[in-house]
Amino acid sequence: MSQSLFSRSFILIMAITCGVCAGSNYYNQPLIYAMAKSLGVTVEQSAVTIVISQFAYALGLIVLIPLGDKYSKRKIIISLMVICGLAQICISFSQQLWSLYFFTFIATTFSIASQVLIPFISSIVESEKMSEIIGTLMSGLFLGILLARSYAGIITTIADWHLVYLSSGLLIILLAVVMYFKLPVPAASNNNLKLLQIYKSMFSIAMHSPQLIRRSCVGATAFASMILALSTMAFVLANPPYSFSELYIGFFGLVGAAGVFATKWAGKQIDQSKEKFVAVLGCALLIIQWLLLYFAQHSLLAYVFGLLCGYSALSMIHVLNQSLILRSADETRSRQHSIYMFIYFMGAAVGSMAGLYAWYHWGWTGCCMVGLAFSLMTVFFDVLDRKHMQASAV
Repeated sequence: MSQSLFSRSFILIMAITCGVCAGSNYYNQPLIYAMAKSLGVTVEQSAVTIVISQFAYALGLIVLIPLGDKYSKRKIIISLMVICGLAQICISFSQQLWSLYFFTFIATTFSIASQVLIPFISSIVESEKMSEIIGTLMSGLFLGILLARSYAGIITTIADWHLVYLSSGLLIILLAVVMYFKLPVPAASNNNLKLLQIYKSMFSIAMHSPQLIRRSCVGATAFASMILALSTMAFVLANPPYSFSELYIGFFGLVGAAGVFATKWAGKQIDQSKEKFVAVLGCALLIIQWLLLYFAQHSLLAYVFGLLCGYSALSMIHVLNQSLILRSADETRSRQHSIYMFIYFMGAAVGSMAGLYAWYHWGWTGCCMVGLAFSLMTVFFDVLDRKHMQASAV
């Protein structure tokens, strides 16, 4: 199959699908006060939904994505979207805390459709166009994550938090119908694999795929660097000299929307065999990010450009990683993608915890030093991987 199967409009729809599915995990972050007031519980109790979302998404990554190596990825994508959409509709009708917890767990566990869609598309398009299409899908995914918080805040302000999940659930189901009619039917999967074999084999794949682990470490440390900046955003902007409100802080995150367009550009460069150029530029921007963010408490402009560099760097590095991994993957494509994404999001968890610890113990200077350390680790793993690639090519 080739890219000719996919029109520009359908590629855009797939990018929107990635964004809506991934972004739906972040609706609850600005809504914890509204949820607490509506359900008559404490803010701490409603904030547990954020923890549930993180745990459930990681669970979905490691448990559900590998099923794509046994069952039809097309059917898995559609099934995940339908279950996620229905669960979000159930969230919108939640009147008790236990139902909010339960359906949040279901919705976020099954919200990983984009993480199955990306390896599925990469397996059926021409290799010379793969990185460009992946870049477009990743642009949609990152943009969805960025816009999710603002969308939730706006809808809750003009209506109610229940409408956020109702509208999102209905949209995901509508997109699932589009996927049902538009996604091509692939060749039969290897049904000889037993379910237990799939999960056992993931340890073997990790042990015998050193580049997968190296690129996963590149992605994890880059994501840790970026998430550290985002997790401490409220501390910087809510305090003097800015003293911004929560609404303005939420909109401030949209500065990264410009950076996500770097994904499509990076995909085109990779398709032209300019992987080293993308890697060097991404790593350089990741370091420049923290040199600018160091002055964030004195210059809002430095803060804006610092975040923009970070978003762009993460976008480039993530597309490069996925292109390198999926390009060499075979029938283990879904499992390799699952391993990569699991390590990638573990980096985010470490980055957010490191950011909070650094802020409370060493202030913003400490955050910048830790963030820069993560960036330098990204450079180390990237250089290490490129040296191994050069050695193996000789």
